[in-house]
Amino acid sequence: MNRSVSFQPPRKLRVFAFDPATGNRHANRRIREMTISIPWELDPIPRDQAFIGPDGEYLQIVDFDPASGLFYEPIDLNDPEVLHNNGLSPSEENPFFHQQMVYAVAMNTISVFERALGRVVLWAPRRHDPDHPDQDRYVGKLRVYPHALREANAFYDPHRIALLFGYFTAGRFSRSAPPDSVVFTCLSHDIVVHETCHAILDGMHPHYVENSNRDMLALHEAFADIVAVFQHFSHPRVLEDQIARTRGDLERQSLLGALAQEFGQAIGHAGALRDALGQYVDGKWQPREPDNETLDHLAGPHARGAILVAAVFRAFLSIYRARVADLLRIASGGSGILRDGEIDPDLVKRLAHEAATSAQHILRMCIRAMDYVPPVNVDFGCFLRAVITADHDLYPEDDYHYRRAFIEAFTAWGIVPEGTPVITERSLIWPEFREAAADHQREHDIDSLEADFRGLISRPDEIFKELKRRNDMRDNAGRELIRELESLKDRLVHRLQEKQESSTQTTSARRSLRAFSKNDVLQRNLLGSEFSNDRAVVFLAREFYSLIFWGIISGQQDNELLHMIGITLENDAPNTISRSEITGLPTFQVGSVRMANRVGKRGQTESEYVVEIIQSRDGFLDRQIQALADKGTRTAITRAWRKLHGQKPYRRDFLYRCGCTLLIDTKSFEIRRVIRTRYRADEDEGLERMRRFLKGSTWQARNAFDDPTDGQGTCNAFAELHRHVERGRF
Repeated sequence: MNRSVSFQPPRKLRVFAFDPATGNRHANRRIREMTISIPWELDPIPRDQAFIGPDGEYLQIVDFDPASGLFYEPIDLNDPEVLHNNGLSPSEENPFFHQQMVYAVAMNTISVFERALGRVVLWAPRRHDPDHPDQDRYVGKLRVYPHALREANAFYDPHRIALLFGYFTAGRFSRSAPPDSVVFTCLSHDIVVHETCHAILDGMHPHYVENSNRDMLALHEAFADIVAVFQHFSHPRVLEDQIARTRGDLERQSLLGALAQEFGQAIGHAGALRDALGQYVDGKWQPREPDNETLDHLAGPHARGAILVAAVFRAFLSIYRARVADLLRIASGGSGILRDGEIDPDLVKRLAHEAATSAQHILRMCIRAMDYVPPVNVDFGCFLRAVITADHDLYPEDDYHYRRAFIEAFTAWGIVPEGTPVITERSLIWPEFREAAADHQREHDIDSLEADFRGLISRPDEIFKELKRRNDMRDNAGRELIRELESLKDRLVHRLQEKQESSTQTTSARRSLRAFSKNDVLQRNLLGSEFSNDRAVVFLAREFYSLIFWGIISGQQDNELLHMIGITLENDAPNTISRSEITGLPTFQVGSVRMANRVGKRGQTESEYVVEIIQSRDGFLDRQIQALADKGTRTAITRAWRKLHGQKPYRRDFLYRCGCTLLIDTKSFEIRRVIRTRYRADEDEGLERMRRFLKGSTWQARNAFDDPTDGQGTCNAFAELHRHVERGRF
């Protein structure tokens, strides 16, 4: 956020509570709109500068309509009249309000994530462009285009780092908006939250859009839906209205478990686009009953993702019922069954409070879990283990049995981790690293590795000096790495000096910032709280630490220890694992080094460093070519390739990734947990599993980040996931 205005109260803006069609129904008139509070991060507009729309630290609203070739006039959210009235009144026909809607809902979603994760949200960095090698990778602002498409679609574009919302004409089968009227996806609260979640998750885990198993794309979709669903419970007026209508029974059909009502009905669905509670079958509402065999028969990302959402919502319902059981007994004279008619308004408020509390905890459990998953190749079972472990580490007591509710709901839907014969809380928690390492007798090696981590975090200058003294850093590739680290250090100094010059903090704070120079900037923890609010500094520090972590790991000689964290640096590893130009050994990537801060039940702050390590291997659908490529016999590979593909250029068919997430205590620098993929990159069984999946998959979305194989231009897996003109899905 803009710290120069951090003393400002939250900005309040009005938005549609759901979408225009839902709010325009007479029965929903009291919940047509709501006012949300978001951080104040927009500076006043300089009158001598061009202005295209709300432009803050996180978001830039660009209201350009390519189909019409027009820019819509931008709204000034700092206009006194707008501020006085908590923004414009919700309106379908006013483009000013469309801009206000996407800005407010997206910013509110960002705030939800920052509170759960205890750190600032960063967008995915720019992809490397060979034509512009010096281009800054840092992306400060997610661009949001309210009227980008003239079609029934909306999606996150990872190439532009942007959200693109479409608009379309309702057809004759529309059940919400009148036929031939225009439906704007940017006015759906659920759709804006959903797309913002895609962007946030992509910033955390850029490889989660890779179609490496049948759950990967489904997890991306389901996670965005989970956040959108549970956002409904954070708005008191909406929640109380729906609880009054359902008489406290949230398993009944309501707006709370449904997503994108207007959109789903405008394209001909009987109800909402997706609903965690159930669905319409032949015009009749059918509750969604769990079935532990359903997942075995589902392949597409939306169908599978809907099961994960249903499981999480089932866990919520179980917790909610337990929390309100005493209230219902009191209100019913002990029977637990309420009398006919409207329920007491005071009871509605109490039930709403318990529902909101339960939903907030469930949502934070799911968001925090994204720090407790492997960085690649994740399935629903991994997500369950992540939810249970993350919540156990923060709330060991689990007074309301949230974790038990998750385990029961997931197993009811057949979601269990592979290779876990007994499903209990204890068996689902990712193991402590030293417990797992005890049988390997590697305590000394672990101590040495943790000492290196301690030095890197607290005094990165010392580890940097050691890295520069390594023999393998003296050739061209090594010198290039050192130059990149020096460049990052220069940019860190520049950013900190900029911060000092623009600071409105106290004299002592400015004096502290002034002390930074190129020589001393690496003498302190750049991931610490002193810098945690400056997103550019956080990004640059993560980039710097990631490269140094690579240096620490690449210098390890203990192959057994490396195997324990899920990678191999052995010289006889398959040649399809690319080699480092510096070490000549199999290489890997440190995808992220970040800090997580969480507040526990007793108000204590629990902090840890989250480090992601990824190793990749070229995969081929033909096993013969795979075997030849693994051995590196180029002539034989070329001959076999041409026999199968003629003169088509030789290239891999897919990229197989493995790796781990390290959780490191911020005080002791002990590696608490190593959360790794089931297989390493050099283990053929994992490669074969992905090959079988790709050969048998009936839903083949391309990778949103790799170049397409057919040379027909840039692809976008998110656009394909959400193209409902053809698929009727979102």
